[in-house]
Amino acid sequence: MGLGATTVKHVLLLLNFVFSVLGLALIAFGIFFLISAAENAVSIGENVAGGLIIALGVVILIIAIFGCLAAIHEAPVRLLIYVGAVVLLILAQLMFLGMSSLGTKDGISGSINEGFDRLWESERNQTGALGYYESWLQCCGVNSSEDYWIIHHGIPSSCCPENKCMDTPSRVFKTGCKAAFVKYLDDKLLVFKIVCWLLVIGEAVGAVFGWLLYSSVKNQSRRNNAVWM
Repeated sequence: MGLGATTVKHVLLLLNFVFSVLGLALIAFGIFFLISAAENAVSIGENVAGGLIIALGVVILIIAIFGCLAAIHEAPVRLLIYVGAVVLLILAQLMFLGMSSLGTKDGISGSINEGFDRLWESERNQTGALGYYESWLQCCGVNSSEDYWIIHHGIPSSCCPENKCMDTPSRVFKTGCKAAFVKYLDDKLLVFKIVCWLLVIGEAVGAVFGWLLYSSVKNQSRRNNAVWM
């Protein structure tokens, strides 16, 4: 193989090593996502998102390892399979990125809306159901503090800093808990989006280098056959 093909091979190995690291990072992030989701009962969609992130990380790791082996052995069929797998992986990641962008806007398939509806119903029957979210997210009510006025309910202390309202309306948190929770998920998914975009760009480059190495190996094979004829 010429120097150009050797360089392509080394670049492909380096790229797949980076993919492996990012795949492991996604798996770790997905586990963190599941652990943090277990601490609240608003959205079962968080568990689904965490599971999908872990699955994506595992797939990326497997393809990256396969790509390294294909490059090391310079196996044309494996390289072709690798390129095809990477193209499918890019399409899957673009779909995941679309889902993560639209997911929180849609309340992760409505589970956030349903979760807060259940919490508000509990709040109407027994004060304190929203207390955990109000203190944690610094919010008040489902949509705003006006939710309490509508049901003729006093503003709970969890709606104020340090649980001290002091009968001062200006101390009451302005943001509703549903909007605050959606923002929290958006911020948490930002890490996933950044890693995914880095992977999509890198994988596109990897697919090109995989194809170049495949073409080089095939051409080298043809030349060797021609010499023996």
